[in-house]
Amino acid sequence: MQPWKKGRDYRRKMEFQKTARKIVTDPDIVAAYNEDALGIQGRFEGVFRPSGEKEITDFIFQCLGDRKAVTAQGLRSSLTGASMCEEGFALSLEKMNRILDIDVKNRRAVVQPGVITSDLRNAAADAGLFYPPDPTSADECTLGGNVATNASGSCMLKYGSTIDWVKRLRVVTGTGECIEVKNKTSEKYCAGYGGFYHPTHLFHGSEGTLGIITEIEVSLTFMPPDFFLAMVFFEDMDSALAFTIDARDNPAYFPRSIEFFDDVSLGIIRPQSEGISIPREARVMIYFEQEYDSAKEKEQYLEQWLRLIEKHTLLSQDTQVAFTDKQKAHLLGLRHHVPQKMNEESSQAVKRGGCKISTDWAVPYKKLPELFAYFEKIRPQLGNMRVVRFAHIGAGHPHFNFIARDADEKRIAEGVDMLMAEKAVELGGTIAAEHGIGKMKRNQLVIEYPKAVIEAMRATKRVFDPGGIMAPGNVLP
Repeated sequence: MQPWKKGRDYRRKMEFQKTARKIVTDPDIVAAYNEDALGIQGRFEGVFRPSGEKEITDFIFQCLGDRKAVTAQGLRSSLTGASMCEEGFALSLEKMNRILDIDVKNRRAVVQPGVITSDLRNAAADAGLFYPPDPTSADECTLGGNVATNASGSCMLKYGSTIDWVKRLRVVTGTGECIEVKNKTSEKYCAGYGGFYHPTHLFHGSEGTLGIITEIEVSLTFMPPDFFLAMVFFEDMDSALAFTIDARDNPAYFPRSIEFFDDVSLGIIRPQSEGISIPREARVMIYFEQEYDSAKEKEQYLEQWLRLIEKHTLLSQDTQVAFTDKQKAHLLGLRHHVPQKMNEESSQAVKRGGCKISTDWAVPYKKLPELFAYFEKIRPQLGNMRVVRFAHIGAGHPHFNFIARDADEKRIAEGVDMLMAEKAVELGGTIAAEHGIGKMKRNQLVIEYPKAVIEAMRATKRVFDPGGIMAPGNVLP
């Protein structure tokens, strides 16, 4: 058997020589793959841009033999440094960007990992179906990256995260072997450890450390009913939080999202907010999306929400409702403008040794007042550092952004982030809800999991990546 194995390895090396011609080492081209959305830098010696699964298996096999690190990249929209590395090769999946199948009858789609999320959503809509996960960066992120970080977005409140919609994956592991994993579809099952009943779950949040995802099968659902988008203004954060908790507690309200902007966020969007009247007294804006099946149900929801709004804010008369697609798209564009602005500021800060610290912790929604109160208690540690808060407040998942202008401020911001992560876990929450761990949050993993669980993660990585070449430095402390 040994001579056959050597023969197989020889043939693979010969095949790799063809593949190796696709490795790009031109410094000007590699430089584009050595920076992510935050401005975090990598030091890749080359970039490999495969067009198919076979090229990936040959490439990984050779990198294992050469002990070269491989870090997967989509469109480098990561907010945790996950797509950057200090060594080895970047494996860009941008060319594997085909939607392979949309099965209308069985409501499923099969895609390659480089498919942009909004492209899948649009293609599903053209077929009369709906793919719900909607990360803010849907126009700039890929399905492979969504799986790797278990991305979600504003509709998560009603429709869940990426992990809830993935049925099957094909993955090239760190040995160069391609495997296929499928979730159970029977109503009952009891085969081995419960954590493995849905084996695709192993790869959600893996951020390239277990292998390269080459094919993804997702469930689709029927197109949702129409919805209106309401903007509500508050004079203080406490009132906005009370409103949010009240809306979540009452089953009469079933919004598909509840998002917020704090006062600094409002300052960012005011110059872009043509058509939206933001009252001068407003310190917080909450907007929510409410689906409805008929004109009668729409009016019922509007009346219910108005009563709740009047209960919690003196600015209820300033409430605005968007009904048309153009109006809704305008507000959602403003929502996207805030993190985009933060990323621009981060790229400038990186040049001075700073960075945007994009927090990702989440808590049970009823614990939001405690989380915000704790932040106000420790906020003086940040000095006059820029703090911007926005996003998924209805899911107990507000994004706090600290713009550290230099290395000293970065250390301070990371310390505050650590304190907030500890508080989130203490309140029953998590250190990361959708951005993943990457390299920036790996030291926080010990806050959330006991040592034995982290060691089980390490053992899993050793099985899939015995040579330790896949995305070194990601996830594990």
